[in-house]
Formats: sequence, structure tokens, C-alpha cells
Amino acid sequence: MSRPVRGPGLPPVRRAKDGIGAPRYHQVYVTVRAWVQDGTYKPGAQIPTEPELGRIFGVSRITIRKAIDALVREGWLVRRQGRGTFARFPGGSRPVSIDMGSVLAQVSDLAALTGVRDRVVAEVDPDEETRAALALADGERVQRETHVRLLGDSPLGLITTFVPLDIASRLEGSASRDQPMFMLLAATGLRIASADQYLGATLAGVDAAQSLGVAVGAPLLRLVRVVKDERERPVERVVALYRADAYQYHLHLEAPRHGGRGRSRP
Repeated sequence: MSRPVRGPGLPPVRRAKDGIGAPRYHQVYVTVRAWVQDGTYKPGAQIPTEPELGRIFGVSRITIRKAIDALVREGWLVRRQGRGTFARFPGGSRPVSIDMGSVLAQVSDLAALTGVRDRVVAEVDPDEETRAALALADGERVQRETHVRLLGDSPLGLITTFVPLDIASRLEGSASRDQPMFMLLAATGLRIASADQYLGATLAGVDAAQSLGVAVGAPLLRLVRVVKDERERPVERVVALYRADAYQYHLHLEAPRHGGRGRSRP
């Protein structure tokens, strides 16, 4: 089994290896692309050099170059002569407002239909995207909880939640940790006021592929949600990777009535 390694300022990375459904250069490709998508490297940020990436992934420079060339062609990265290679990612669109009660109902319905396995809880240093999303001070740590959601006996999604430690302390002794964190927080009396949710597509990296039983590079639905309390304090960040062949997101749209605005619900 490959061991997670870490580049400077990067989350743990499993070294690329053979025999898991994708060539090594493609494993590098999907991991570096995920770094750009999840904000590990924001637009304009310089990624590690080819030799540094070779050491991180344990592969040759030729393999790294093949992956980087593909990412440059697709517009995820840009090379600047004499300076290095930089992240490049298109901006998002204006958000759509959805009633919070609809979102809570959707989360509750998903919990009722699914089970949980492979739960791991740890106190960790947050990545930079999580630190910014939760408005954490330098040196402040978080509780990270990961698990696989099951639909029947089949894996549906790999879920990772990040919660500030003072908020996580409210959850001690919770009767059922199989419930989504969103619901557990509300059950403690924490008043959830709003959330920003982002939906996008990504490709399965090595860890996600092994957890979800798909090939490296398989398409996944990526959901990121940042939850805030009534004081507008961010209290949770969740990153969910769902199998594209098993998860469907339903958005109901209604026409405006009596000159008013339409509403939408998941």
C-alpha cells in the first residue's frame, strides 16, 4: 500500500502507483487538477516545479511533464517562461438563493436513505482553503471527520467535514454520529442561519477512487458547503465527492407568480 506523502503546504498525497485502473501520469493529472479546483492553488498561484512534483508523487519528470502538458492544454494551468507554472481557473457565477428549510430537508432525506462506513475523526491543521472559509486564526486547528456514505451496500459519496474545535466540543456524546454534521450541529441548539453551497465536477483521485470503488479519473460530483450561524460565523465546511453514476441533484423551478419572483428548491 502506498503511503500518503506531503509536499510543502499541501494536503497528504498518495504516491502514484500501478494496478489501480489508471496510468501514473493520469493519477498526477487528476490530483493536480483537484488542487486547482478546491483552491489549494488559487488562480495565479505558482504550483511546485516538475522536480518537486516528481518527489511528491514518486514518479519521473517525464511522467510529471505529460500530466502538466495536459493540464495546460485544458486551461487549468498556464506556463510563464522563466517564472514557472501557475494555476488558472474560471470564476463562478452569481449564486441562486434557496430556502434553508429545503436544504435541511434534502440533507435529512439523504441521511434517512443512506448508511455510513469508514468514519475517521481527527484534530488537524486545516488546509488554506478551509482556514479561509472558516475564518480561522493562524495556528487554529479543526476537527476533520471523513466517512463514506452508502446506498445499500454500494458507496455513494466520500464526505469530509471541517469544524472549529469549540464547535466540535458541542458534539461530544451525540447519540447518532451517522447523521450529517449539518443536522448534528442544529441538534445541539446551534442556530444555523445561512450556507453557501457550490456544485461542480471533478475527477477521482487515488484516495477517492479507492473509497468509492471507481477508477482513478472517474467523474465525480463535487459539493462544497460552508455553513454559518446567526452571527454569520462560519461553523462548518463540508467537501463531498459523489459518484456521478449514483447521485442525482434535483432542482425544482417555478415561474414568477403575481409579479413576484420565482423560487427554487432542491
